[in-house]
Amino acid sequence: MAIIVNKEEKRRHIALACRELLLEYGINSLTISHIAQTAGVGKGTIYEYFENKEDIVFEIITTFIADHEKKLLERVAGSDSARQKLFHFLNMLFEEGDAHKHLKVYKEFLAISLMGESKEMLAFSLQCRQRFMAILDTVLHEAKTLGQIISPEALCANSFAVFATGLVVDSRLEGFHVQHEINLFLNSIMTMNEKQSIKKESK
Repeated sequence: MAIIVNKEEKRRHIALACRELLLEYGINSLTISHIAQTAGVGKGTIYEYFENKEDIVFEIITTFIADHEKKLLERVAGSDSARQKLFHFLNMLFEEGDAHKHLKVYKEFLAISLMGESKEMLAFSLQCRQRFMAILDTVLHEAKTLGQIISPEALCANSFAVFATGLVVDSRLEGFHVQHEINLFLNSIMTMNEKQSIKKESK
């Protein structure tokens, strides 16, 4: 009897086997030969499940994102205030440990996306952004329900996404303190929200 292979499971298995490989070599230096050897399959097998190297990189990064999402959702669920949840949303990528390795890959991915014209990479980048925007939208709407903000519009999700990308870009600068900048940003946003709330109550 022929063995039926689930293509999606096999893709994920190869991606999981090569996670550390991507962190070690980076996107540009990673090769199909590296991937095949690490995954324990032939190069021909790789092309049975992936169209090209970029397709494999997307799959590996997707596993990182899934882990990041899970951890972020746990942090958000364990925080009482909207400000704490928003801080975790912005800061988690800059924490010690594996986050620093993931940040390095993300910076390279961002640089390639900005310098290249790959439609596939831009589309993947948009998909990633939408996943985190969904979490951010949930945080903002829950904060409104709890009365911690007057409306999600007062804390624009898109502005947070743009600021988060700017943090990644500027974090390479000497003397740039990520947590300090996050706190300044959040203080400004929450102060604006409080003023709008007071103005609304006075009407």
